Formats: sequence, C-alpha cells, structure tokens
Amino acid sequence: MSYGPEPRTLPPEGRSIWRLWLYGVLMMAPLLYFVRRYPLPGHIRLSDMGYLSRYGRPEFALYVGSMLFLFVVYVLALHESRRLAARRALPVVFGWGTLMSGVMAWMYPGTAIDVFVYVARSRVFSEHGADPIASYPRDYAPLDPVIRSLQGEYAHTLSPYGPLWSLIAWPVTRLAGENAELAVGGFKLLVILSLLACGWVIALTLGGSSRHEDAAKGVLFLLWNPLVLWEVAGNGHNDPVMVLPILLAFLAWQRRRDAWVLPLIGAAALVKIPAALLLPVAAVAVWRRAGNGGWPARWELLRRTGVLSAVVLAVSFFPFYDLHAMVRSVQHANNIFVVSPANMVVHALRDTYPAGEIKRWLKLAGWVILAAATLWHGLAVWRRPEALLRASFELFYVFLIIVTTYFQGWYLVWPLALVALLPWGWPAWRMIAWSAGAVAVYALFIWVRRLWIPDGVVLLRIGIPLISGVSALLTLAEVISLASRRPTRSQPPSRAGQDRAPGGLPEVRGGA
Repeated sequence: MSYGPEPRTLPPEGRSIWRLWLYGVLMMAPLLYFVRRYPLPGHIRLSDMGYLSRYGRPEFALYVGSMLFLFVVYVLALHESRRLAARRALPVVFGWGTLMSGVMAWMYPGTAIDVFVYVARSRVFSEHGADPIASYPRDYAPLDPVIRSLQGEYAHTLSPYGPLWSLIAWPVTRLAGENAELAVGGFKLLVILSLLACGWVIALTLGGSSRHEDAAKGVLFLLWNPLVLWEVAGNGHNDPVMVLPILLAFLAWQRRRDAWVLPLIGAAALVKIPAALLLPVAAVAVWRRAGNGGWPARWELLRRTGVLSAVVLAVSFFPFYDLHAMVRSVQHANNIFVVSPANMVVHALRDTYPAGEIKRWLKLAGWVILAAATLWHGLAVWRRPEALLRASFELFYVFLIIVTTYFQGWYLVWPLALVALLPWGWPAWRMIAWSAGAVAVYALFIWVRRLWIPDGVVLLRIGIPLISGVSALLTLAEVISLASRRPTRSQPPSRAGQDRAPGGLPEVRGGA
C-alpha cells in the first residue's frame, strides 16, 4: 500500500501548491462547523457532544459526514505534499496546521473531560501544595469550588500521569487562579504549542536526512490528521507533551548525540508512563552503536547518559520525590478495562469464568506478548541499530492494540508521531485507518447508543472492530507481503537492504 517510488522529477509546483492551499481551505470548513456547533466559551462545565446536540440525528449525520470528508481531504493533501519540494510545501503545511489547531481550540471537548480534570488535579498541587499523584481531588473539593465543579468521575482516582506532567501543569493553574475558563484555555494553548513543536522537530529531523524532501509530508501527517486535531486541539489531551521529548530523542539519535536519547525518552515517560516501553530497545541501539568506538566510547556514553538521566529524574520528581505514589498510579491504570479487545473477551467469557480471573490472565498474556515483541525488536536493533525508529513504532502498536485494557483514541498520537518520520508505506496506512476508526466510534457510543442500540455489550462488539479492525488487517497484509518478499538462498539481499534498515532514519556522519 504505497504511492510507488518517491518521485524525483517534481510536477509543476505552482499547480500542486495551490492544491495544497485548497485542501487546507476544505479541511477548515468542517472544523469551523464543529466549533460553531460545540463552542467552548460559556460552557466550562462537564458535558458531552450528545447532551450539547440533544442527540439529534442531523448532528449525527454531520459528525459522520464531516469526519469522512476530513480524512478524504487529508489523504489527498498527503499525496500532494509528496509531490512538492519541502521548501515550498512546509510554510503551507505549518500555516494551515497552526490555523486548524487554533480554530479547534475554541471547540468544547465534547468526547472527553480530561482537560477539565487537568485543571482540578493541577490545583491540588498549585493551590494546595499536595502531590496530585498521591492525593485524591475529592479531599480538596470542599475547600476549592474549581476542583468541586471539574473533578467529575475522577474525584476518587489518582493521577495516571508522571511527576514531570505535574510540574509542567503547575504554571497554568497557578496563573489562572480561580478562573476555570482561563485554566482550560491555558491547557489547550500548552498542548497546541507542544503539537506545533512536534511538527518543528519532525521537519528538523527529516530535513537533516537524505529524505529531506519528505519533511513537509511528515509534518502534514501529524498536524493535519483529523484525529490529532480532534483529540489534541479540540479535546485538549496532553499527549503531544509526552511525544515531544520522544521526537527530540530521535533527532538526537539522527545527529549522533546518543547520550541524550535515553534521558529524553525517560523525560517522556515521566510525563506519561507508557513512553518507558521504548527504553529497552533504545538502550540496545545506543549501546550497539557506541561499540563502533570500542569500550572507551561505551564508558563515556554511560557516564554522560547517567548524568543527564539523574538531572531529568531530580527535576521531574521535585518537590515530592514519591516513587511509591507513581507505582500506585501505574497499578491503578493497569486495572481499568474499557473499550479494548481485552474487555470484549471479558464480556464474552464472564458467564463461564469469574471476571477477575479472566482479567488477570488477559493482562498476563498481554504483557508476555509485549515482552516477546520487545525481545524480537531488541534483537533486530542489535543487528541493525538504524531500525530503532521502526521498532519503537511497532512496540507502541503492539501495546495499544493488544496489551492495553484501557485504550483511548488519543493514545494514537504516539505512534502517529513516529510514523511521520518513517518512509511512506504500510505503517502510514495502518495509522490512517486506525485514526479513522477511533473517531468513527464516537458516533457509535454517543448517537447510535442513544437512538438505536442501547445495549452496551452489543456496541462493544461492534466498536472494537470498528476502531482497529482495518488497521489490524493491514498489519496482517504487511506481514504477508514481507514474508512473500523474503529473499531465498539463490537471491541474496540487495546491497541497499544491507546498508539500511527499512524505516530507519538515515545516519548522519559527525561527532558523538
């Protein structure tokens, strides 16, 4: 599934650049509809799209039609960006990406209340001096009207985020005071700026490689993705804050600043813990590449990585230094079963086996699969350190589609950002399909549930294949395709295949 080999003879750029402008205009139309129909100003209260639309059938049709339209135009824009020189396309891509996010910032977060909960939990720290990872919002609700109004169903849960997120969030609620609307706007501004910074790092990384003409395509792949616009700019999710250090780690990897790779991924994990999944394969890659300089280079890598990691840890845990609270937060998140294949299995078997036992075995099986995938990709990276980027993407993919029992659509921002750095091909189509499924399911659980199918279990059986079914089939197709192309004994691998891992960032020669 690709558009074929990279075109080296560019078409007339004037025509293509105007098409790219046109696609930006076309994508803006449904975004403006969402903002006008679901405005944020004056609605700083816990609600959802269903309530705001009164579960109207016209709104259902407009949501489905708008999302379908956005994805079609998005794919067309990706196609056009690959035909343009990066220097011409990047200003258009960044300009429209910034404008789209800026417009969606005014939309009410109609499918998730997380941005409101960010405010409530952050006030536990900024106004009451307590650790949000170790403290329940409910304990401060009697004293704090903002927490009381915005804590929602999360009043009795601990923060699932790392300590670095608490530090990053602190200035937003500290400056906003008791103005909840200003605090929500502050968090939206924070995540949008982080998203744009992710685009900038993608442009830097690809622009400094032999694939520099892919820079505009990579930035557009992330910034114009309808799911990213919806979940980040619209719903205000903090995932770009986690993704930014990961992308900086790959920029450091490409520029052979290997001592920065693990500390930056560690910083991402201290914002959202699943980023730690990338640490083992990244450690293998940097250790393996340092071996080219012998043991002195490896000892120097250890020293510099250790110092930088110590600084990241010291800053991130300030001022509480409560590792036990972070462990409890992880354990709590690992016990949640929502819209995921694992939850579908629980409902299918609950009349035969105790639900607790099913969940325990499913979690164990998931982590065994993830461990096997980590070992597999670790060995691949040991053989070819350039495969680190593709290995990292696949580990996120396995975690989200198999391991996690609490899948949410905004988690797809993580692998989407990595695919933006990969050559065009199967991973891009897998993530486009998954993104489309993740926004489509909102129509199912908001309008279809209210108007036609009230049975939650039936909806779950429909919803899980809708979210990830096409992406899983494309993954299977890619595996079959790769297996069919595997060289035989009489057909040795090409020289190009020996020099570079598929999907790896090209190396740049320079200092350590």
